[in-house]
Amino acid sequence: MRLLVPLLTIVALLAAGCGSASHGTVSTLSTATTSPHSVSAPPIAVTVFVVQNGVLQPTLEHVPSTPAVAAAALGILGITAPVTIAGGTATVDLAKATNDQVAEIVYTLTQFPTVKRVDVAGRTGLTRDDFAAYVPPILIDTPPPGSRVQQTFQVSGSASVFEATLVVQLVRDGKVLTKQTVTASEGAPGRGTFTATFTASPGPLVVVAFAPSAANGTPQHEVDVPVTVVP
Repeated sequence: MRLLVPLLTIVALLAAGCGSASHGTVSTLSTATTSPHSVSAPPIAVTVFVVQNGVLQPTLEHVPSTPAVAAAALGILGITAPVTIAGGTATVDLAKATNDQVAEIVYTLTQFPTVKRVDVAGRTGLTRDDFAAYVPPILIDTPPPGSRVQQTFQVSGSASVFEATLVVQLVRDGKVLTKQTVTASEGAPGRGTFTATFTASPGPLVVVAFAPSAANGTPQHEVDVPVTVVP
């Protein structure tokens, strides 16, 4: 009976030793599994507005992943300048700029929800309203041309059309898939905003927006935006 207690003690110690080895192995595997790996962040899609023939046109571009998206978007426009955003105002550290460039800067930066106004090249508190002369009667902000959209997506923009009425439709292979009559928030000569929601099957299509003629309903000020619907 005297040998029984030491034997049980040895067995307990061996069992404890095995447990420690087991926990050590699990810990090592866990560390190896959860160790960080260097993964490149995907590029960021941004819309930039470019003046073409005196009119602002949205274009979809991609910039490397960065917290300074606003400055990167201006870089696509060929404008290299620091941008700071505070209290809804984006300040662009640029001493000189043409009026076309300022229009591009203001429209590009005010797409971001944190930017309501822009200070640039000695001009302060600029908004999109200051550049109405650069905007076509119908402008689709979202989606920009060439973008990939989900099967249910929104079409939004601004318009200055008769009685604030416009038609937005989806066209694929020359066939109208669906259309909506949309009322902007304000009619001509003012400018209002509009939004419409569509659902479509995967594949390429064109978002078409126009103002129907008051005389016979024919399309006026038509805008075509090609996009691809993804599954």
